[in-house]
Amino acid sequence: MSALNLLKQQGFSTLACQFAEYISRQNNRDDALLVLTAGLLSESVSDGHVCLNLLAEQPWPSEILQQLPDAATWQKQLADTEVVGKPAEFKPLILTDDGRLYLNRYWQDEQHVASAIRQRALPLVDSPDETILKSFFSEWQQAVPGVDWQKVAVLSALTQQLTVISGGPGTGKTTVVLKLLQALNLSAPNLRIALAAPTGKAAARLATVVSETSEIITAKTLHRLLGISQRQPDGRFNADNPLPLDVLIIDEASMIDISLMALTLNALPVHARLILLGDADQLASVESGAVLASLCQQSPSFTNNFLQLAKQAADLNISDETGGSPLENCLVKLQHSYRFAAESHIGQLAAAVRDGQAEVAMTLLQQTNGTLLPADTAQIEQTLMNGYQEFISAVDADQSAVAVLEAFEKFRLLAAMKNGPNSVAAVNHLMQALLARRGWRTGQQFYHGRPILITQNHYRLNLFNGDTGVVLRHPDGSLQACFMFAGELRWVPLSRLPVHETVFAMTVHKSQGSEFESVALLLPEQDNALMSRELVYTALTRARQQLLLMADEQILRLAIHRQHQRESGLADAIAK
Repeated sequence: MSALNLLKQQGFSTLACQFAEYISRQNNRDDALLVLTAGLLSESVSDGHVCLNLLAEQPWPSEILQQLPDAATWQKQLADTEVVGKPAEFKPLILTDDGRLYLNRYWQDEQHVASAIRQRALPLVDSPDETILKSFFSEWQQAVPGVDWQKVAVLSALTQQLTVISGGPGTGKTTVVLKLLQALNLSAPNLRIALAAPTGKAAARLATVVSETSEIITAKTLHRLLGISQRQPDGRFNADNPLPLDVLIIDEASMIDISLMALTLNALPVHARLILLGDADQLASVESGAVLASLCQQSPSFTNNFLQLAKQAADLNISDETGGSPLENCLVKLQHSYRFAAESHIGQLAAAVRDGQAEVAMTLLQQTNGTLLPADTAQIEQTLMNGYQEFISAVDADQSAVAVLEAFEKFRLLAAMKNGPNSVAAVNHLMQALLARRGWRTGQQFYHGRPILITQNHYRLNLFNGDTGVVLRHPDGSLQACFMFAGELRWVPLSRLPVHETVFAMTVHKSQGSEFESVALLLPEQDNALMSRELVYTALTRARQQLLLMADEQILRLAIHRQHQRESGLADAIAK
């Protein structure tokens, strides 16, 4: 059997097979190992990896593994082909000395990001005067046990050209942004500051928060900030036409892929400072790379000068944090949760899942009877009807649009899969059938009470991928889509709606950046590679008060044990 047919037989994507064919043609001679490797690389990139690590344990089917030689032979044979080059060579594929195989584009993106990060991981030349810092921090009276890492994060952002801030839900990332803007306004009121986020929903939420303290600064999606469009896929701004900024603050940085980060850093002026905020333990971007996770692989470390400044300006006693990290003074991990108390069930469960402690997680679930439930149709129906009861009643009673929207946003069912059994599509279909029995006209494309999720940005309407609303009867009697932003209602005629879908259930990926009073997580009946601790952790931490897990215990254990680490050389490249 040919290598190409083997890839097809093992279910590799059409894209992977076509890429393998293309690479084979470019090589000008038959090479079964090269064909297999090209298919594996393409599939790896589709799975979110930046490269294929030839030295790592390979996750491929046994039929594929049997065709692969040992790592040293594999590297040597690839290096002897016409299409595989060394770093900086102009070849379709790049093979590094440490056994990482890249598409040339991703190798360049990774190198550019690593170089830009190293260049920015330095103290500011014109950081605020210590007297100003002392005055600012003396008025920040909020007390937490031990070191207040929010203050450390703000101090880093005020004194460094690069600051990376990671923290779980409720650890105060939003507070850090507000305090930082306040401090910047005091120390340098004429700075040009921009706020951005990878998705429209995250940008809109950030804009809402900031509007409470500033009428001048708003937030945009990174794509909009960079001027990325179909006509200009690399953006309007670049090294030759840099962004007119002094400070760029990016929220939800865990969702930034390697290529988008490369474009961002390329467009950022050399003098500008960059502040990245996010949760490194959450699901990474849909595209290739996990930039924030790579930056947060090491422990924070600080120079003696920074520690002394922290003590004198902010009364912060940071101990045992010195070291020789390439991100010295630039990496801060928020540790105190303001949302979940130490004894919080959700907080403890999320921590156990994050750390891969399946047994601890199961013990916690056993202590809270009714949290872990079967993932069968009867239980899904009951969970849906209970969770959306207030929303259903509000629609049936023709309550105000505000009441309906507020009721809808209290609960959400999150599914790991978009299609198939126990998926978003299956749950949405099931819920519409249940509502049809109550007399809802769910057989129509639009009906009173249909919740919708926007899946494509529409800048003119200010509707963004991830926004949710409900189709309701407008006061004039027509059906329209109703949204609520910053406490204000917005009605949109159905004919003007951008691409959207029904959203009684949504994927865990789509839920990132959202919070609900109550969350139900539905896992599939069969294990698959998408099930990971990052997925479960992300879902659990969307809940503020109540959490339900509909899953087979063994499937849940496997998911918690599986850490979806993306292959990347970014951390090593920064360290070099």
